[in-house]
Amino acid sequence: MMKMHLLPFILGCLLLCSCVGCTVRENRLVCPCALGIDYRPLLVAPAFDREVGRVDVALYGPDRCWSACHPLQQCPEVEEVLVDKAGLRLVALMYGRPWQDFLAEGTRVVCAPGQEMAALYAHSMLMDCTVEEVNCVLHPHKQFSTLTITDEADGELCRRYDMAVRGTTCGFDATDCSAIEGPYRCPVQDVDSAGRSCVRIPRQLRGDLLLDFSEKGTETPLFSCPIGAYLFATGYDPTAEDLTDYTLKIDFREALLYLAVADWKDEYIYSLYD
Repeated sequence: MMKMHLLPFILGCLLLCSCVGCTVRENRLVCPCALGIDYRPLLVAPAFDREVGRVDVALYGPDRCWSACHPLQQCPEVEEVLVDKAGLRLVALMYGRPWQDFLAEGTRVVCAPGQEMAALYAHSMLMDCTVEEVNCVLHPHKQFSTLTITDEADGELCRRYDMAVRGTTCGFDATDCSAIEGPYRCPVQDVDSAGRSCVRIPRQLRGDLLLDFSEKGTETPLFSCPIGAYLFATGYDPTAEDLTDYTLKIDFREALLYLAVADWKDEYIYSLYD
């Protein structure tokens, strides 16, 4: 009779254990990890226009296991995601229009042929999600350099030649923000009547970036200037978290080309017809 009285008690204990689930210490390994993503540093960053900005976030384990896209005007300050307990990499890209899913095919972000680098900011870190709770704070890091080309000869070069920036790095890998090798060429467009032009260039791997000058309407270089070598000489750091902008001053006088990079005092003189 004693055994019959104990049977309902035992069944009740088993039912209670099945209900409490992840609150039982022995079962904690099968419970998810609560990952908190803090967007607040991003939302106050002056580099972003809240009217047009967007942030894309993805978590990667063996596969892409979670992703989200937030227009900055609707972006939460903090977002919590339940994930399987594992080591995961979080990748975030912040940018303005035109909007596109840069992470659709992985973490390699490259320039389209003939296009300048997108104005992208990135954050990437490895998350130990094998514990109960983890917090990640997003910090935007600039992944492009704006090269401002100023024609000191009242736009003579812009009127006489087509210019294009050409190199051997075409983007970056968002997992570690390292430069990606590949052909890169972007025409330089006039932005004002004084002949000042701007082009966004991707993260560089080496100092082989060229500024090509060609006859109007053609892409065959008449001559090229090794601006990449001068950028690296001024202290360009290919591993920097935030890339620096540069100014290239060009003066065209009597078939000679005078170059001054950034705020260097040195000038480099080229004869266009040597």
